[in-house]
Order: sequence, then structure tokens, then C-alpha cells
Amino acid sequence: MNHSLKGRVITVADRNTPYSFSNKLALISYVILTLVFTYPVILHLSSRVIGGGDAYMFLWDIWWFKYAIFTLHTSPLINNTIYYPLHNIPMVWSTPLNELGSLPFQFIFGNLITYNLTILFHFILSGFFAFLFLKKLIKNDMAAFTGGIVYTFSTYHFVVSSGMLGLASIEFIPLFLLFFLSFIDKQSIMNFVFMTGFAALTALSDPSIAVYFLLTFAVVFILYALLWDRKLIFTEKRFFGLLSSGIITAGIVSLFYLPGAETVTAVKSAHGAAQDAILYSEDLLGYFLPTHSNFLWGRFYSHTRLNPAISHYFIGYAVLILTFIGILKSKIRLKGFFVFFFIITLILSLGPYLQIEGPVLFPYQKTYHMIPMPYYVLWKTPLSHLLRFPHRYSLDVELMLSIFVSAALSLFMRRNISSIIATVILAVILPIETTTGMPFNTSDAKIPSLYKTIKTSNNIDVIYDLPSGNEFAPPNANYSCTYMYYQTCHLKPIVYGHTPGPPHHADDFTLLNPLLQVFREPQVLDYGDIIQRDVPAYIPYGISALNRDNISTLILHKTFLSTDFDKNTEKAFYTQLVRIMGKPVFENHSTAMFDVPRLSKPVFKPIVYLGKGWNEPEYDQNGNAYRKMSNDAEIRLSHWKGGYSTVEFSVFRPFAKIENLDVFADATLLAHLDISSVVTPNVGKITIPSVFLHDGENTIVLHVEEGPFEPFLMQSGFPDVNPYSLAISKIKILPVNPVRKDVALNHALSIRN
Repeated sequence: MNHSLKGRVITVADRNTPYSFSNKLALISYVILTLVFTYPVILHLSSRVIGGGDAYMFLWDIWWFKYAIFTLHTSPLINNTIYYPLHNIPMVWSTPLNELGSLPFQFIFGNLITYNLTILFHFILSGFFAFLFLKKLIKNDMAAFTGGIVYTFSTYHFVVSSGMLGLASIEFIPLFLLFFLSFIDKQSIMNFVFMTGFAALTALSDPSIAVYFLLTFAVVFILYALLWDRKLIFTEKRFFGLLSSGIITAGIVSLFYLPGAETVTAVKSAHGAAQDAILYSEDLLGYFLPTHSNFLWGRFYSHTRLNPAISHYFIGYAVLILTFIGILKSKIRLKGFFVFFFIITLILSLGPYLQIEGPVLFPYQKTYHMIPMPYYVLWKTPLSHLLRFPHRYSLDVELMLSIFVSAALSLFMRRNISSIIATVILAVILPIETTTGMPFNTSDAKIPSLYKTIKTSNNIDVIYDLPSGNEFAPPNANYSCTYMYYQTCHLKPIVYGHTPGPPHHADDFTLLNPLLQVFREPQVLDYGDIIQRDVPAYIPYGISALNRDNISTLILHKTFLSTDFDKNTEKAFYTQLVRIMGKPVFENHSTAMFDVPRLSKPVFKPIVYLGKGWNEPEYDQNGNAYRKMSNDAEIRLSHWKGGYSTVEFSVFRPFAKIENLDVFADATLLAHLDISSVVTPNVGKITIPSVFLHDGENTIVLHVEEGPFEPFLMQSGFPDVNPYSLAISKIKILPVNPVRKDVALNHALSIRN
């Protein structure tokens, strides 16, 4: 109320007016809360890395950007130091914004401290920028401050910050929304520039954020406007302003994301993406039940049976209650759109099936079948299954929750001591309810001293780290991330890598070499494989390949090996390495380094080995090896003597959708086999008695037709990751009496006809 006294205006605060929470105080508060809920990160900035796994890849990521520009003086979008011996690898950057932003700090702090500080700043700025947005939308400072806490300290943000630098970069989304709404109100040049700029920064934070938030937001907003409020778009200035902003943003983003997209497997096949869409669907109960590591509620839910294949995102019970109040009682601007966006993204996060304690199943004929839920149609929508990771829509869900929580609190927060106390309590309770663990997850970031010696050695050209592997095939892909981080010290090329878009043929060097296959899967030394592994005969093939590509050093990481294999496998593998390479030139409790020997005149013998298309070996209850194959799986022969051979193999555990198996030899069809009569778990032995194989190199391909996209469910209740597969065991290829070549060709043609 205002009172006039001698021409002066005195403003008297009403207890019902909102409390003024300054921007400076809000920023300081987010800093304090970040340091508390990421404790003890601040104490170990130079010795530990936030999270683990992919975090090591992002440590390498920001280093590579600086190293390429300032040391190599080359484009950081092309790489020649990972995935060796491939060259000129186009890089699909996942976080160009972080790489550019980290450059000046790396010169001061180095890449490890810079990475940790970057994650911390993402927490601080995400909360603060959400506060600025909500402050304008809700017009209540304390309510907006609490909404910022919901946004930045959500379980989603805690989870992705423990290993995914790009996905943790969510701070520019609220600023985009701030100026987007400002542009809807007033189509000024300033609002247009800021809206477009923050849209571009949002998209450049990570490709997933560009798709799962920005693109989704645009589509849902247009749909909402067409259905309920056409004036939001269809005025001349708004329409052309929003269209121009979208075009400019797409142009800026394409500068980083398009180079190399055609030559890199950044997008998986439609079938593989469809499998991911199921496997990484959110579990509906995951929003309401915390993980066992939750500080406040975890002890009560330690035995909750949720789908372990997904990372669920508990929203917190205080947030849930306030969200319901905000949706039902608040009167905020564009409330209808925010509710609509919340519903759409919540459904999208659940994926093609409704996930409640895993897929809904019913037993029939000794197996389990999935019950399609009402919005199963989502999976049939064009391109929807290509999004791959539905659970990432949890970002949008959490953003809407922060809006509704702020809207609910604005109904209660006033200029009084009760509001201040409530804000303080909520500032502590909300992060405790959603934190994924206290203390915050960190991993050792110490680089072994051996790599400092390697850096100064002129005798070491290329490093081959073991265990090796890409993607999700064992040994675990996280090892490759760690080796990339070690490269930030030794600066030498390495054989493997692990980037968001691995290049084509990244695995060929290992998969097409019989000795290196054994290096990749050492368990076959102790437990056997579907073919007989003749390691002594493989040695010339492996060593000559290493010599040819100047791979001079092999490093065995014993601690990494021990996490995937038992002691017998470790011992057998180490023994073979010593037999092949000689005694290690360096060895301690965790690492052994071998010099690769030079072969002057290698003698190659005829061998049989596996090519592409096989999963890692598995073993039945009797210890017999079998491998699941993709729809094409190769058996390769090298230095073979021409003539007839007999091919024998066993079909083990054929899946229900597979009926026929075709066998090719160098693209010539040898046999079309009906395997529909082979019933699980029986083993069907198949023999092709007369196969002509020419001198030198031969490739036999086992081929099954790709099944429909609807994968059936295994008894465990999870989608089968390879639904059109077969499991094969005991492959043998035996030479028979030689015959004339023309007779062999006629015989092959008769089989084909």
C-alpha cells in the first residue's frame, strides 16, 4: 500500500506480497547446495573424476579438442590417433559446447580439474538459469528458487552427470524458454536474438538434448497451437520469427553434427534402434520408487523389482505432492501447454510398452508373451523407434515438474518467516530425496606412471591395450574409454576407442585376425570355443599384422582383465602372451607391458577362424561352447588348399521366428536348410558333405532372414536383444578327397538349383 507524506511516496510491504530473493543470493545458494550434494568432489578435483565409465571418454574428448587445435594444428573433427590403424576418422561430437568452453580452463587447470569443474558448473548454472526462467513465469522468487532445485538436482541430472558430459549440460534450456516466452509476448529483435542464440546453445550441448528436448518441444508446441490456441503461432511476426529461429539454429548445429555423419555409424540400424527403444524404455514405477542407493528412501526399497536394463528416475514424494497441487490449483501462463508437454514426454519416456515392474507378460505353452499396451502404436509411428533411448525424455518430465512445483509453492510463499523456513527445508529435502548416492559417485583418475615413460620413448609407435573391445561386447567397453584417457598422457596412437559414433570397420582389425580374436576373448583359451583354437598356427597371422601397422607395444591391464574373467582364464591368457611375446619388459601387480616381436619370414599354415557376426561365447550347463549369430555370421579360412571339404555344425537353441538357414561360400549358395524342426533345447547336427573351396582365402556365411521388428520376450521378461538369432556350436571344416574342379563346380550348381 502507498502513503503520501509531504510529497514523498513511502512503500509499505504487505505480508501477502512475494518475498524478494535476489539473483546474487540465489546463485550463492546453488553453489553451496552443489558442493554439499556432490561432496566430496570439491576435495578431489585433481585426483578423481566425477562418475566413471563414459566419463573417461569425455575427459579425452575435451583434451583432444585442445590437443588437435593447439598442438597438432589440425581440425578436431578428424582423428588419426584412436581406432588405429584406421585413418582420417570423422568425429561426431557429442558436446561441442563443452569442448569449446573448456579450452581456456584447460590451459590453467588441465583436463581433469576442468572436467570436474564443468560438471559442477552444470549443476550450479542449471539451477540458477531455471530460477531466472521460473522467476519470470511464476513471479514468486522463493517458489522459483525451489523450482530450480527440482530441475538441477533431479535424479535425471544426478544420473547423467555421473558419466555423460553432454547430457549433463541442461542449463541453456531454461534460458531458451525464458526468451521463447518473451518472444511470444513481444516480437522484438532482442528477444529473437536471445531466443535463437539459446536455442543453438541448447542444441549444441548434446545431440540428444537437441532431439529429446528442442525438437520435441517444437513439435508439441505446434501441435498444441493447432489444437487449442492458433494465435500462439499464426500471427505474421510470430510465425516468421519462430520459423527463422528454427532455420538459423539448424544451420548452426549442422556445422558440428553433420561432418562425417555419412561415414560414421552414429545412427544404428532400424532394427537395432527398435531394440534399444524397448530395452531403454523408462519404467513407470521408476518415477515413484527410488533406487537402493537413495540416501533417504533407498533402505525401504532395496528389494524393488524394476527393470534393471533401464536407469529409472525417482522424482521424490515432495515433488509429486507439489506437482499435483500445481497442476490442479495454479493459474500460470500457458499452463495448458505445460500440462500437455508433460503428458506427452511422460508417455514417450515409457517407450513402446507400458513398463510397470518390467513388461506385462502372460504364460502360454511353457513360455511368456508380452501384452501390447494401448500406446503400442507409438512404436509403429514413423521414426519414433529411431530415437533409441526413450528414458531420456525424463529430462522434459523433470523440467515440467520444476514448473508445477514452483506454481504450487507460489500459492503459499509470502513475505513471512514461515515461507523462508519452508524454502530452507525444501532446499535440503528435495535433493536428498533424489540424490543417487551420498557421497557422490567418483572414480580414480590417476594415470599409471608407466605412461609417462611411454610418452618419452622413441621406440614405441602404437599401443595395443588389453583387454580390448568396442560397444557392449565383452571385455567391457569402459576399458576403451579409460585407454583413451591414458592417451592424454602418452600421446601415442591406440588400437581401440569408444566414441558416440564409432566409425565403420572399427572392429575389423581384431575381428578379422585369428590371434587378435583370442586376445579379445581370452576365455576361449580355458573354456573352448565353437571352433578349435589353434593358437600356435595363429601366431604368424597376428604378429605380422601388428608388425605391418607398426604396433610395437602391447599392454595387459591385469586389474581390468580380472573384472570379467576368472583366475583360470587370467592365468591361461598371461601364459599365452609370454609364450607369444616373450617376457614382459615391464610388470607390476596391475600392468604388464610386452614388446611385439618382429617376424622376418613368417610361415603361414591353413587355418579356420571366425569372422564377423558372432556374439561372445557362452557355455551350456555341460560346459559346451555356443555363440549367438546375427543374421549373417562368417567362418573364414586362410591359406586353404583347394578341393572338396565337409562342413559340419550344430544348431543350438534356435529362436521361434527362425525357420530357414542359408549357407554361402564366397557368395555362392551351398544349401538352403529347413531348421524349423529343431526344437529348443535340442541340438540339430547339420552336415554339408561336399563343399568346394578354392586355394587361399574362403569365407563361409551362415545367413538367416531378419525377423519382424516385434521381438518376443524371453522367460526373464526382457526383450531379446537379438530376436532373429541362432546359436551355433561345434563347427568343423574337414578336407575330403580332391576331385576335378569342373566336377566340383557342377556339384555346387546342382545344390544351388
